Amino acid sequence: MQILKTKKSFRKEFRRQIRFAIDAAIGFTIAYAWRESVFNTFENFISRFFDLTKGHYDTQIYTALTITLFGVALIFLTSKLLKE
Repeated sequence: MQILKTKKSFRKEFRRQIRFAIDAAIGFTIAYAWRESVFNTFENFISRFFDLTKGHYDTQIYTALTITLFGVALIFLTSKLLKE
């Protein structure tokens, strides 16, 4: 009986992990599709805010930092709102 229970448990966990892997792959694909648009939007904002030319390395660094801070804040906010 223990073997059957372990086998069912393994199958359930295996299916859960496969679903997770598929969801992650789809999520990364969506993120990649939006990457250029998000980066360009933030880069335009940063270049205007700091009065830098677009494509300058400082603009790219500030853009990456801004996106990172925005992402961390969004993760923090969703983790607080969706707490179990």
